[in-house]
Amino acid sequence: MTPIGEAELQAYTDNRLPDERRRVVEAWLASHPDDAARIAAYRVLGEQWRAAYAPVIVRRKRRWRVPAAIAAGCAIMALGAWQVSEHAPHYLPGNPAVEMVRRASLAHAVYAPEVNHPVEARSRDELLQWLSERLQMKVQAPSLEAAGLAFIGGRLLPGERAPAALLMYEGANGQRVTLYWGPEFRRERETGLVHARADNGTRIYYWLDDGCAYAIASAELDEKELLRIAKMAYAQLEK
Repeated sequence: MTPIGEAELQAYTDNRLPDERRRVVEAWLASHPDDAARIAAYRVLGEQWRAAYAPVIVRRKRRWRVPAAIAAGCAIMALGAWQVSEHAPHYLPGNPAVEMVRRASLAHAVYAPEVNHPVEARSRDELLQWLSERLQMKVQAPSLEAAGLAFIGGRLLPGERAPAALLMYEGANGQRVTLYWGPEFRRERETGLVHARADNGTRIYYWLDDGCAYAIASAELDEKELLRIAKMAYAQLEK
């Protein structure tokens, strides 16, 4: 039997395959229990996240239409929608990179389009000091001015075992980039920069080291430009 590619498995997870191809994929999964278990886990997690976060997204005032916001949020939350570089760790439930990237993507989807209150109403110094105290580590806002992005603020986010932070930058045309800090996902062995992308177009470059886990996210910039920005942040935060 011809192997089924990851793109088609993702389409099957999202119920986007025509009947003929769906039957082929189901036959493949019947003889490949590891893939079948992975797809089943993706679907369960996707349903859990849709149920948990759709009401939150509906209540928020957005720059986009509510149905589009829900669809975008659901696309992000469904783990089967992720496409990662060949250097990424294997994406299975329980992998810290998966959970960190999912949270960073959700935070970007919720706060980056926000018009009225995307960030805390604090000065830069006060905000970074407050976030540092809450995360129990020094939180820095790397300069991205060389890429045409100005720091506009940030906010504290909840975590499973420790709080996280989201810093936000904005370009001259209103495009926004976020930097997620997730200390609970730190790991002894550094990953280096890894690219991930959600079905709705949100791109992420992330890395994990022994101090923290970071993710640069954008729904508007292409991969090349986001990589340039991620390298700027990486160089400043890894000194």
